[in-house]
Amino acid sequence: MAKILWVEDEARSQLLEFLPPLMRAGHTIDIVESATDGYTCLQDNSYDVVIFDLLIKAGINPAMEGDYPGLMLLRKVFSPPITLSTDTAIVFTAVQDKSIIDEIKNMGVSRIKVKERMEKTKLKQYVEEVIRGQNT
Repeated sequence: MAKILWVEDEARSQLLEFLPPLMRAGHTIDIVESATDGYTCLQDNSYDVVIFDLLIKAGINPAMEGDYPGLMLLRKVFSPPITLSTDTAIVFTAVQDKSIIDEIKNMGVSRIKVKERMEKTKLKQYVEEVIRGQNT
């Protein structure tokens, strides 16, 4: 079972239906609602999978402010002091801007999923793909 960090301000409300499939599979999920809180969690904990939204709150850290605080967070987590592996990252967002998606791909993140009209079991499937990739 995986330990998951989900950086998403709608996980407890509009996207709540994505949680039960993950929990039934035995995964542990920490949810934070701002880029600042996501950064703090990644400094203090180790996760098997990290799910990022781009349209979240910045939180109290001014370095996370911008049009896409989740993108600001991504820019920070793949270099010291955190150095998260891009293999553990899933970007799960409504943002479809080509330049933003290209920047994320250039960071080395290949799992970029659009929330719109996604089945509630799909996020679990993507998480399990990350886990399988770590075990090969």
